[in-house]
Amino acid sequence: MTLRSRFNNQFKNSSLNVALVGAGQMGQGIVSQISKQEGIHLSYIIDRNKEKAREAVERYKRHKTDLPQIKTDLISLELIDVDVVIEATGSPISGAIVAESVLNKGINLILLNVETEATIGLELRRIAEENGCIVTVGHGDEPTAAMELYNFARELSFNVISIGKGKNNIFNQFAIPTELENEAKEKKMSSKMLTSFVDGTKTMIEMTALANSIDFTVDKEGMHGPEATYDELNKIFIPKKNGGILSNQKVVDYAFGIAPGVFAVIHSEDDYVNYEMEYLKMGEGPYWTLYRPYHLTSLEIPRTIMHLAVNKDTILNAKNLNVHVAAYAKKDLIKGDYLDSIGGHCYYGVAINRSQEGNFLPVGIAENATMTDSVKKGDPIFLDQVEVEQNTIYKMWKDQEEKLL
Repeated sequence: MTLRSRFNNQFKNSSLNVALVGAGQMGQGIVSQISKQEGIHLSYIIDRNKEKAREAVERYKRHKTDLPQIKTDLISLELIDVDVVIEATGSPISGAIVAESVLNKGINLILLNVETEATIGLELRRIAEENGCIVTVGHGDEPTAAMELYNFARELSFNVISIGKGKNNIFNQFAIPTELENEAKEKKMSSKMLTSFVDGTKTMIEMTALANSIDFTVDKEGMHGPEATYDELNKIFIPKKNGGILSNQKVVDYAFGIAPGVFAVIHSEDDYVNYEMEYLKMGEGPYWTLYRPYHLTSLEIPRTIMHLAVNKDTILNAKNLNVHVAAYAKKDLIKGDYLDSIGGHCYYGVAINRSQEGNFLPVGIAENATMTDSVKKGDPIFLDQVEVEQNTIYKMWKDQEEKLL
């Protein structure tokens, strides 16, 4: 029986109630898909931008007549009648505020906000477990698409050597939003979001979330990111002793040239399995590539909603904290400089193993921090060089760090 069929049986005479926080680019796609789904009712759309919220309601009413309420503030809502909240703001600060409120009410939470997950994923898991609910990154983003390949491989008893995503643009780590405004407008997205793609921060965040969910690491600071075709992946992302680039196994990474897909390089030592794989046209072993050539971002979120209702478990959430994303200076920073947000003018992110020495400033808590020292362009920013804003995500990050000591 399919997930859809099981969900329909469970909600044959009722609906699962959902609230959406964030009616931007991702939120609009979610509304479009939920509006076509039987058994799922959108109760609330929460966004400070009422125009965007009204646009989402108009989109929803094309298929349903029982319309969601528009609200500008989630914290004041009791959410008594809500089963699932979807957080789609893209802001780590907003994500933490929403997560704290929702999970402490015992309500399941779907994050499109991988920035929040990569920063405080372990703390979110703790809070969810204490309150008998579930937190998960939603289907459609690269981490969860890759996770499906990982689960498939492990269910077949293959070893996963490396796993990651494709990229379609070479990184410009010093890109700033004012340079990308026209391109962002053409793509109907915010210039800061586009900048976070171009400067590499988004990729670092996504692969960090994946690594911490499956107990993987990065092979080197910032990962390798080679150019590769599909046919080359299982020759590149393998150990050096076998002709590849990896010093370690069980690592996350990315490759230019295979976007928008995700991949996993798998391995077997079983002679008969290797024979079967070659017979099945998977190429010459003992390393093979599993590849999914697409991910549909917010359009896949109904799958996550149904998964939570039927399977009652997380799809992707931190189990360990092996990797974090450190902030590096986009320009010379001096004492008194005020740090803006991810995708801004001040810093970009680099995925680093937590075992690496250095008290790095995580990008997820960098917004609104004030420099207390000078840092040269291209250098890492350390925690003792900033005064961090004492906001919700910082406090949750601090709690997480203290529990790891």
